[in-house]
Amino acid sequence: MNPAEAQPALGTNHNPPAAFVGGFVYGSLYAQRQVVQAEALYRAYHENEIPETLDNREAYSTVYQYPIAEYREHIRANDSPKGYAGPASCGRLVWDIDRNDLDAALDDTRHLVRFLRERYGDRADWGLGVYFSGSKGFHVTLIAPHNGLDSRPAVPSTMKTLCTAIARNAGVRVDPEVYDHQRLLRLPNSRHPKTGLFKTFLDLDDLDRLGVKRIREMAKQPRGAAVPMTNADSPDLSEDWFQAETRPFGNRTVGSVRLPPSSCPVVPLYVRDFIGFGDIVGESRAVTLFRCAAVLMESFTKFGPAAVITGLLEEVALKSGLEAWEVEKQLRDGIAAGTKSGEKPCECP
Repeated sequence: MNPAEAQPALGTNHNPPAAFVGGFVYGSLYAQRQVVQAEALYRAYHENEIPETLDNREAYSTVYQYPIAEYREHIRANDSPKGYAGPASCGRLVWDIDRNDLDAALDDTRHLVRFLRERYGDRADWGLGVYFSGSKGFHVTLIAPHNGLDSRPAVPSTMKTLCTAIARNAGVRVDPEVYDHQRLLRLPNSRHPKTGLFKTFLDLDDLDRLGVKRIREMAKQPRGAAVPMTNADSPDLSEDWFQAETRPFGNRTVGSVRLPPSSCPVVPLYVRDFIGFGDIVGESRAVTLFRCAAVLMESFTKFGPAAVITGLLEEVALKSGLEAWEVEKQLRDGIAAGTKSGEKPCECP
């Protein structure tokens, strides 16, 4: 059976819609991206009821789902999904916790899950999914509120704002790159090509009582499990999403969840790495320099100078040991001071 033809079981209005499509990559991360019915394929892998034309080898799907007409029209016009920035839906909030020390990753995953359950109550349990990635970390998912299930261009940036705010309040570092518009995430029950282990669902009891050794043992075989679903919206989660979507740049509180200092991924990691001398050798340095110049100009035009300055300086400042509130204050005050100075006539000789 073609994965695009798989049909999902009927859910409720609180669960990811069946109508949206997504990108699917099979056999290698660099294989050609296919367009599939996103929720149907996700359910098939999660339940280990994979279509006959596929198996449990390496497989990925996009974090977001897209209206079929807009997504296919973009691919038709560009011969690729690359560059698509149109309407997107967030079926599930996602957190990617990746560490060299798997015990540390497990500990952080427990902290994040505890925070989600305390913040959003019993309803979080119904739609909460926890997965060993098959290698160095864990993925946590939570059914998005109804306002995240809607398809809009702003959904990816809103999801990043909310998810990174939640992680920071939980005291957990997560991968911010997972929220890119076209990002792929490993599917449940697919095999990791380096470790040979499978991405494995852990129920909340497993998460609390099992150690790394036992979890790795479980991941040696694919294990079908029911997809976490919910039959009700969490009012607190809906409100937090709304605040993350509507609060202007500079206002950093979403409900009781404090937003990180930057609300937009305006400066990609490869730019910050290049400026910090992380990528100045090798044959790719000229191409990287070109990409950096282009994306900085694009970000400046789209988001303005304050957002670009924050994107360049914020992470370095946080890594220096400054508290988030202090970083926010100094960036805000410095940008204001520079703006005021820029209004004066130049007195340079």
